Amino acid sequence: VRTLFNDIRGLFPMSSQLRVYGVIERHVLLAAAYVDSQAREGVTFDGSPLCCHATTRKGTSCQRVPLPGSKYCPSHKHLDDDLRELAVTAA
Repeated sequence: VRTLFNDIRGLFPMSSQLRVYGVIERHVLLAAAYVDSQAREGVTFDGSPLCCHATTRKGTSCQRVPLPGSKYCPSHKHLDDDLRELAVTAA
């Protein structure tokens, strides 16, 4: 929100900048909520189906649908567990 506001704040008079910041914040929150709801339904923000974030041995993207609440399909779910363990050890 701050970055977008800083990019456009010069286009608005000082008296309107608080309102502009509020409008940007509301729209960004709405967009984030929409993307999250679409992900829960198994589709991206534009309606195309989600696909696994892993790559195959051949170097191409995995085309399988990820598990609910995960970025990875059943074949690559161990990668999600590895990331969680790494985050715990880093903290």
